Amino acid sequence: MTQSALALDSSNGSIVCTVFENTYHLGVGALVNSLHKCGYRGEVYAAYRGALPPWVTIESGSDGGTLVHRVTEDLSIRFVWQDTDEMLANIKPQIINQVWACYGEQIDNVFYFDCDIVVKCKWLHFETWAAFGIALCEDINSPFHRTHPLRMQWKAYYAGFDVNYEPKDDTYVNGGFVGINRKYKSFADLWGQLQEYMVEYTGKQHRIGIADRWNPFHLMDQDALNVAKDLSPQVSVMGKEAMDFGKIGYVMSHAAGSKKPWTKQYLKGVLTGGLRPGNADKAYWANVASPIKLYSSTTLWRKRTAINLATLIGRFYTRT
Repeated sequence: MTQSALALDSSNGSIVCTVFENTYHLGVGALVNSLHKCGYRGEVYAAYRGALPPWVTIESGSDGGTLVHRVTEDLSIRFVWQDTDEMLANIKPQIINQVWACYGEQIDNVFYFDCDIVVKCKWLHFETWAAFGIALCEDINSPFHRTHPLRMQWKAYYAGFDVNYEPKDDTYVNGGFVGINRKYKSFADLWGQLQEYMVEYTGKQHRIGIADRWNPFHLMDQDALNVAKDLSPQVSVMGKEAMDFGKIGYVMSHAAGSKKPWTKQYLKGVLTGGLRPGNADKAYWANVASPIKLYSSTTLWRKRTAINLATLIGRFYTRT
């Protein structure tokens, strides 16, 4: 990958980035479709490992180690191979800095989205949000009180690296979304440095999660993000509704957890365990047809029918 600035076909001054491997390309497609629907134009920087998605056609060939797939006339995906054995979810700060290095002075904002997120609000709202500070969303497991034993462990651990960590609030944010305006560009460096310090405890970060939540760095990238949040004076945090955690919101829908919408069997789930389709499931299947067609018309009809039936059944039968 070249470190020189790349020509940017964008009218919004922002770049979206994400990471994926294996079947998670199905999430990338839905994310990109939702971005297009909400008004994002330009490029999506997709860091990946393994094979390219089967729905990709390479039209512009190789450019400094990257491959470009044009989705529409005004939206494309730049696939960038990652030569690392770390879990891609654990190198988010490095990916964000890759974007700054590639696009240089042409952009004002970098937005990272996990590929199991779909966007719901108009794109302009994200750019407005990032101007106020580091844009972040409260996690489903928040709050963690500022005197929570995990926060106290973080404080003690980072003191060994001369980092004066003082929790400033009780909010614990989700690592699936970060918006960084150029004014706060150094945030990715801080986040990345905190993860480098963390490696002395965790070792190679090649998986999601260590032991259980009592481990001080159970979720490596996300825990480091929360320390970085508390060390940063300028942040703008939305509540759980920003990712549809709990009540339905108007910003994003995040299919957090190990089972993703593209792997679920909805009728089996509700009949054997009372598991009803969630907001994120419905949002995902509403964003898989255009402009990227991820499934055949028959598969899409079957999945949407299964969701509707499972939702109906779930009104009368729930897991106890």
